[in-house]
Amino acid sequence: MQKDLVILYTSDVHCGVDQGFGYAGLKAVKDQFEGEGCHVLLVDNGDSIQGEPIGLLTQGSAIIDLMNRIGYDIAIPGNHEFDYGVERFLSLTEAANFPYVCSNFSRDGKLIFPSYVIREYDGVKLAFVGVTTPKVLFTATPSTFRNEHGSLIYGFMQDNDGADLYAAVQSAVDDARAEGADYVILLGHLGNKDYVIPFTYAEVLEHTTGIAAMLDGHSHD
Repeated sequence: MQKDLVILYTSDVHCGVDQGFGYAGLKAVKDQFEGEGCHVLLVDNGDSIQGEPIGLLTQGSAIIDLMNRIGYDIAIPGNHEFDYGVERFLSLTEAANFPYVCSNFSRDGKLIFPSYVIREYDGVKLAFVGVTTPKVLFTATPSTFRNEHGSLIYGFMQDNDGADLYAAVQSAVDDARAEGADYVILLGHLGNKDYVIPFTYAEVLEHTTGIAAMLDGHSHD
């Protein structure tokens, strides 16, 4: 017997853990669906660890602890995940009880996170591919992504026309399909505003195939 799958997602929380119904309300919603017998998957699309004193004073660790307690399943980095520095963010991901995925974040050309993760429910396999805006290189402190000599060592497939980013996402989708995924869901921190062209979520979807649905953040729309 197959059960309904409910995917809950957050984006651009910016440490606003008690704003609106807050993380406590999110946990209550998650628990309610689970109590009704549904499969529940909780994902975050970036910009969770920066924005309020609880994040700043702990450099994000208090937020990761809360996300662990709520029971997040998957997350991707937003541009503000790097506000405390790349190394700090990477140490926070090690404390997370959930994986970070991203198909276009690399160091010296090698991906830092898996580009996707597969979850199976009642025999149906869903792949979740992550992608983060290359504009992060221009919105975070530039030195964050460079070595002591000023050379860029971290990258986000930041070419001029978006082709490298589209190819990275397509490669992840194809790999997930080859691994047996029945559906592919794209988790993005891209946005759809003019200032993120050519990396908008609309452009990524236009230049890729095989994606069943997309959940996005960044432009708060």
